[in-house]
Amino acid sequence: MKRMLVLILSISISIISFSQSLVGIGVGESEKIAKKEAIADLSTQIQVSVKTKYSSSKSLENGNSSNRVNSDIATLTNVDLLGVEFDIKKKWFKNKYTVTATIDGSKVAIYEKSINELRSGIINNYNYAINSDDIKEKKGYLNTSLEHYKLFNSYATVAMILGSKNNYIIPITQAKIKNELDTVNRTSAKQSSEINFLFIKSSGEFGGNSRQYFDNYFNNMITDISKENSRIAISSDNSSQVTTLVKVVLNTKHTSIRPAVYYNKKMITPDTYLTTLSTTVEFYDKNKLKNILTFTSTGEGEDTVSQELSYEKAVKNAFDQVHKELKEILK
Repeated sequence: MKRMLVLILSISISIISFSQSLVGIGVGESEKIAKKEAIADLSTQIQVSVKTKYSSSKSLENGNSSNRVNSDIATLTNVDLLGVEFDIKKKWFKNKYTVTATIDGSKVAIYEKSINELRSGIINNYNYAINSDDIKEKKGYLNTSLEHYKLFNSYATVAMILGSKNNYIIPITQAKIKNELDTVNRTSAKQSSEINFLFIKSSGEFGGNSRQYFDNYFNNMITDISKENSRIAISSDNSSQVTTLVKVVLNTKHTSIRPAVYYNKKMITPDTYLTTLSTTVEFYDKNKLKNILTFTSTGEGEDTVSQELSYEKAVKNAFDQVHKELKEILK
């Protein structure tokens, strides 16, 4: 019997001329459970065939081992396995289902077709990853390539057991894809460490719900800025990852009422609430323990309906003054 070299990536396979049916049997309280057990038994039978037909130490190249093949086969499910035919029987007196799952040599073409498609997927996704400048895209393509590889290995093994005489060769090794993914992960980790994590804390003399509006307006403004810059993130607490402390202070707030204006006893303008406030925004480098920059701004807001609305307008006007400067410093 000729010696067979199984598996993927640049692995040449010299196939022994044999073909057999693969059979698994499952028993369960329901048809679903019995099918699941039959598939598990079928996977076990594939592993047994691998161990029986191939040398456990010399069947694979490129650092792969027969244990790797067995591991891949063991993860196959009824969704992954192709061409499975089920024979379902129910024993009424025991109220149990018995399912026989079979894959015979007539299904080898199905596996050969899928193997060719998986080979293309492995190569294409790897090339997409190499040509992409986006770290997230690279990781996605490489992980997809590895997933294809896993099925490729399993299907190649099943196809050989069923009698396939094709040589399954891939010019890109699994190790090469993993090395590339490791590089991408290291780059991603480095970029993450360069992200400017902000922790925002406010202080000042607030009344009622005025602090909530003050905080929300500033935080939303920083969030909008961060959407245009992937290197900025807002932290919910002052953790070790925080690099910049942002202190937002309401220095002064004053509200007065401008009296209504009348002409010939007819009101021209109603009473108007006028709010004036002063704010300070300080950026503090947490790692270097030094102040980066401080902005001070004033805002005025007026409203004829309520003091609260005049205050909200003043907050908006004050923070809008420093929006451009904030965007520049957070580049």
